[in-house]
Amino acid sequence: MAAILTYFIAVVMHGTIINVLSSELPIIQPFYFPARPKLGTQVTAFCGLSEGTLPVKFSWKKNGQPINELESNVHVLTQKDNSQLKLRNLDAVDVGNYTCVISNAVGSDSHTSQLVVNAPPFWKEQPKDTEAVHGQSASLHCGIGGYPRPKITWKKAYGTQSKDFLVVHNEYKKTILENGTLVIDSLKEADEGVYTCEAENGVGEGIQATVRLSVHAPPTVTSVKRRTSAKRGETAVIECEITGEQPLLVSWEKDGTKLTMPFTRFETYEEANGKGVKATLLISNVQRRDQGNYLCSVQNDYGSVKDVTALTVQEPPESPSDVKVISVNSRSAQVIWGAPSGISTSIKQFVIMFWKNSKVSGKLHQVSLTSTETSTLLRDLQPGNEYTVQLLAENDVGRGDPSDPVTFETKEEEPEAPPVDVEVEAADSHTLQISWKPPPTDTWNGQLKGYHVGYKVEGSASQLAYETVIKTNLREEKTLLRNLRPSTRYSVAVNAFNSAGDGPASEEIVTSTLNGDPPQSPEVKVKNVSQTSVTIMWSPRVNSDASVEQYVLEYVDTDQNKQEFHAPGSHKEYCIEGLESGQRYSIRVAAYNMFGRGDFSPSLVVITEGNARVPGYEPIVHETPFYFRLYFVIPVVASVTVILCVIVVAWACLKRAHYIEGRKAQLYVSYQQRLTYVPPSEISRDSRAVDAAYDIPWDVPNGGGSMGRDRSSYVKLKQGQNYV
Repeated sequence: MAAILTYFIAVVMHGTIINVLSSELPIIQPFYFPARPKLGTQVTAFCGLSEGTLPVKFSWKKNGQPINELESNVHVLTQKDNSQLKLRNLDAVDVGNYTCVISNAVGSDSHTSQLVVNAPPFWKEQPKDTEAVHGQSASLHCGIGGYPRPKITWKKAYGTQSKDFLVVHNEYKKTILENGTLVIDSLKEADEGVYTCEAENGVGEGIQATVRLSVHAPPTVTSVKRRTSAKRGETAVIECEITGEQPLLVSWEKDGTKLTMPFTRFETYEEANGKGVKATLLISNVQRRDQGNYLCSVQNDYGSVKDVTALTVQEPPESPSDVKVISVNSRSAQVIWGAPSGISTSIKQFVIMFWKNSKVSGKLHQVSLTSTETSTLLRDLQPGNEYTVQLLAENDVGRGDPSDPVTFETKEEEPEAPPVDVEVEAADSHTLQISWKPPPTDTWNGQLKGYHVGYKVEGSASQLAYETVIKTNLREEKTLLRNLRPSTRYSVAVNAFNSAGDGPASEEIVTSTLNGDPPQSPEVKVKNVSQTSVTIMWSPRVNSDASVEQYVLEYVDTDQNKQEFHAPGSHKEYCIEGLESGQRYSIRVAAYNMFGRGDFSPSLVVITEGNARVPGYEPIVHETPFYFRLYFVIPVVASVTVILCVIVVAWACLKRAHYIEGRKAQLYVSYQQRLTYVPPSEISRDSRAVDAAYDIPWDVPNGGGSMGRDRSSYVKLKQGQNYV
């Protein structure tokens, strides 16, 4: 309606006047996007009101869905009678149909414009490595987007260079779908390889992706004897050669009954070859009841296959006679034998079997020989190993019994490999500690006798000096090189030897002796014992120019719980508190200097006073030792006074004083022979608290120590420990 029809209606209802005015329907002024703008630019769509009554409401849609400004790069600016749609930094995802909707109280109007952007190819679905089964089909996906529509090309690699690719065309078995997917039917091994999907549309740079197609092979029996025979009492051998992807699981059945190993007189093993597995079923001491159909069943992750061998049990010839092994060398041995007697049927061939005797069952080797041969040379043997050989004859009926086993031992050769995990550490200024492990067992070429440890001053023109170490049964060998120069770098190498000679030496390791020695173990004594504490004292033994930096005190209770404490080098006493009464403790002390930690002192065994809580310990009886009682001391003194002169009496008194002092010390160091301790009453139980200022790390270099020494880093002294 072009004209405006206006009318007025006044209605009085309940005191209210309602005015209804007619309005004009909104009409949009058409808008358009630029033709194919470039990516990364900005475009604006102007949606204006051409006709219609205000107020109006604007809204925008993309492909029929409302636009969410928070989830896109779209910005809408709306005014009274128009609305602007701005798309910033154009991307391929912005392509679509944009609709502007204007509405008022009367109705609405809309207009749609298409935004087309020239976009280079991009991935919708990137190709992925694909696995498929031989004989089936495979699909290599290549989902590409872009405008104009990209051209997709598939290529297959045939060489190692980047240019060694051939284009894949639509042909027999191979189809390229419209969406870019490459479909390959009836897969074969030749289809396996590397494929590249390339896409380009003339806008920007093309894209490509390379994937691998793996073709998995189900098992296939390539060789099996349909019929075989064996004589009664012999070992029947049924073989089944299979190809297919590993792992291949082989099982055997006889006349429909599965053979579960270990099975009486039955043994199976598999030998891997280039493309699959050679499965063997051995039936020892074959009987008539063993005759039948044997099924070789094989499966892997991609399929299964079965094949049957018929076993016939017949009487074969007797075993060869007088089998001997002569001319034994390190890697070969000659076997001779005589023809069996009492054979009604001529011998077809001889079969020699030999294997290495070891803790792990050795692999069985079989060699077939003509009926005219009476000797053969066994090759590729391992030196210094014991082998067993047996021989049997075969005719048209089958194989006879094997001969009696003959055992021989190959000659030894030098070891083929050096010792492993060789480590060299400085023990002190004159000693290096060497440790190593034996070479791999299969390289010994005999029985190892021992090792030669060679050493010399680094850079010296002289030959290595050697020390011989006899082999032990330990997993790790150790030795000490003594009487070396202080602070000198030595080259060390180790080689193993057997009866045949020396094997190759390990790589030379260069290590320097220390320029000083760690301190000797201190002399430790017990000073005081109570129910909950033990006070010890020690005297350092000076054997180095470096002063003692700190001491480490270690004690172990009855339950083998170990505790460690550290004390500064200036302290000579320590009070261990918080102990249990009536308990047995083992205590030892070691000293540190700038060259490392010395050996621990011999352990002192101390029992705290009081009743023990652990069963098996008797209460300690507190009484004065008998050698301090008057009935012992007075007769001894009197006897000495009567017998000796005044000078001798004076000497005896001096010795007696030393004797009493020594007996006091023995009270505290003899606990390794006694499980009780009776403290002398005259010894003070007082202890002094430690100076808390020693709660700092002892920054002393971690030098080498004697063999077996704990090489842990110095620890921080803890506040609250009691030093005296």
